[in-house]
Amino acid sequence: MNTTKKIIAIVFLYLATVGCEKMFIEEPSNNPEAIFENLWNTFNEEYAVFEERNIDWQAEYNIYRPMVNTNTTDDELFNILSQMLAKLDDGHVNLTAPNREIFYSNKIKNERIDDNLFSIPITKTYLEFGYKEGDENSYLYGKIKNENVAYIYFDYVGENFFKLEDFLNQYHNVNGYIIDLRHNQGGDFTYCFSEMGRLTDQPHYVFRSKTKNGKGPDDFTQWHHWTINPAGAYIDKPIIVLIDRYTISAGERAVMAFKTLPNVRLMGEITNGAHGTMIGRELANGWFYSLVTQKTEMFDGNSYEGIGLEPDIYSKNILSDVTAGIDKTLQTAIDSLK
Repeated sequence: MNTTKKIIAIVFLYLATVGCEKMFIEEPSNNPEAIFENLWNTFNEEYAVFEERNIDWQAEYNIYRPMVNTNTTDDELFNILSQMLAKLDDGHVNLTAPNREIFYSNKIKNERIDDNLFSIPITKTYLEFGYKEGDENSYLYGKIKNENVAYIYFDYVGENFFKLEDFLNQYHNVNGYIIDLRHNQGGDFTYCFSEMGRLTDQPHYVFRSKTKNGKGPDDFTQWHHWTINPAGAYIDKPIIVLIDRYTISAGERAVMAFKTLPNVRLMGEITNGAHGTMIGRELANGWFYSLVTQKTEMFDGNSYEGIGLEPDIYSKNILSDVTAGIDKTLQTAIDSLK
């Protein structure tokens, strides 16, 4: 028997043994009750941080499941699911449906609380002519006017962090650096870790993480430890990292890394508190949602999921200043590096 015939014979033998029905996963039903059950069950099996967020998920089921029946409209169902997800107050959880605004579980993001207290156009006014910026404000860096201080902003964590090398090379003679992670949207924290090598002269353990790998509440991988390591010519300068309530996800993991450095101070507001990896899922009616499948613990042994990372120096802009073109938090950072 040739190889092709052997493969065919093995496949047919397998099908005869296990049955075709086990080869395929049945699509969930597209009705209000089935959609509710599907979303709730997926969170029940895959969401990693109920404990950190003090949520009894079964109790939420008991509250919201009776609200759904076969006659529930799309508007009603979207509202019910949103109410249930809001209990998580998780910056990594959202619900998306056609012709509707995205619902964010996190109250800060959903209600855009203090979203207007940070503005890239304002930060530009603090920089000398010749500053560099990326497409769609992916990064911005330059020297502060009339000061021997350099500033760099990152909108997210990704390939834009490659610009950190250029920034450090161009401004190696300044008194200190301001690294602005306010409103950082997250991304892939490994870019930050790989590019931070010049800011440390020794390895620093940052955090550990483990990911759901089964349906049970205790089904997780082993802990994986994440460390930043020295690479390249070491630069030992005072650094202030700016943070706010919209610093989230990989942005927060970047903050964790900077926090391990002895010459770094965090300034601003507490971060969002959504650290674990986020994944997406689709419901039978075409709606999309996201959830978190990972636990994280910082180098101090604590989880700050649902809590956020506190600044060393608290500073919060006010709207009247922003309207007048003043970034109080940035100015405070500049003054502290003079």
